[in-house]
Amino acid sequence: MFSRTAIPKGVRVFPPAETAQRRTVEAQLLSVFRRWGFREIVTPTFEYLEVFERPSGEDADDQIFKFVDRQSGRLLALRVDLTPQVARLVATTMRQAPHPLRLAYAGSVFRYHEPRAGRQREFTQIGVELIGLEGAEADAEMIAMAVEGCQAVGLRAFQIDVGQVEVVRGLLNALQPPPAVRSRILSALRRKDPMELQTLLKEFAADAAAAEALLALPRLYGGRAILDEAARLGFPPASRAALANLADIITVLENYGLAEHVILDLAEAHAFEYCTGVVFGAFTRGLGYQLSNGGRYDHLIGQFGYPCPATGFSFDLERIMAALETAGAMPAVSGPDVLLIDFSPDKRAAHHMARLLRERGVTVARDIIKRELVGSLAYARAAAIRSAVILGLPDQPAGTVLIHDVPT
Repeated sequence: MFSRTAIPKGVRVFPPAETAQRRTVEAQLLSVFRRWGFREIVTPTFEYLEVFERPSGEDADDQIFKFVDRQSGRLLALRVDLTPQVARLVATTMRQAPHPLRLAYAGSVFRYHEPRAGRQREFTQIGVELIGLEGAEADAEMIAMAVEGCQAVGLRAFQIDVGQVEVVRGLLNALQPPPAVRSRILSALRRKDPMELQTLLKEFAADAAAAEALLALPRLYGGRAILDEAARLGFPPASRAALANLADIITVLENYGLAEHVILDLAEAHAFEYCTGVVFGAFTRGLGYQLSNGGRYDHLIGQFGYPCPATGFSFDLERIMAALETAGAMPAVSGPDVLLIDFSPDKRAAHHMARLLRERGVTVARDIIKRELVGSLAYARAAAIRSAVILGLPDQPAGTVLIHDVPT
């Protein structure tokens, strides 16, 4: 027997106070994006399945909520990520728009995975995509915006981990491991497990210099100095080009004055099949998961028939809220500015006053329940309403208006 009051696994309901906090944080992030020249778009909550399917056949396809269009019989899917929708928009409706395109968005996404801390089946992505630009300046702009986004919402102890998937891809192309070993190498890199890497390198004839560089990746984690250490190793030309790209990005971030928030991670191999260059994510103390994901994806828009370079990132709003709660930095919330309490039989004066206040930007709730003043004030306090405006008290002269500050 199912309860009518139950909600599905992996979704949440947010009462007014939590909703107000979420809206505040969302507005803060979108404000950062607007200040950088990004314009907001809105995309559908569901699409034809093909928009979200990845040609690589990654496991992400198993996370899609699918259902059938009863008219056409085609498979539809709830939005699993906003970036493919942006890619489709750029390749179609905005194909003739002048480049670069700076696009921002905020919307719910849905993924069919097992819920746990920091991972729900419905969550909100707030992000940006920079379309039509290659090079370090574009990627550094994304990382700088991620830093400013964390600062804007009130996070202090955070860092942006930055990698470059072409470092790893160049090594794998030089080493030429068997396909099964290749996937295990990527898994070991994600876990930063040098012992497993050493074991895997014994399973095929590996170039000695490239093998040495691969084994070094898990420890190449830190500031610009790790690039100097990497330069002394036997990286192939493609990997060296990626390392040079990281050096250029760090230089731009130093010019922004934001490099102190960045940690380089040369073993970064997440989104390996999806991204084509720099990858990055925001982390904060006390949480074991990323607050944001981003990187370069130069091949995605081409899958919609319009080859075009692109880079971008998105914040996970639920994870940002968890980070703020852990840090004791949740936005302050309150109820309406004013509770208008009217004891007079003729309510026209109260209606007029409420309208005038609202026209001036004051939020006003009217107390339309017949009760004693003490009950109205108790309600105002419980609802976090800042002030009470009282009209028509029987023991006051006609026309008297009392203003009462409600203690919090």
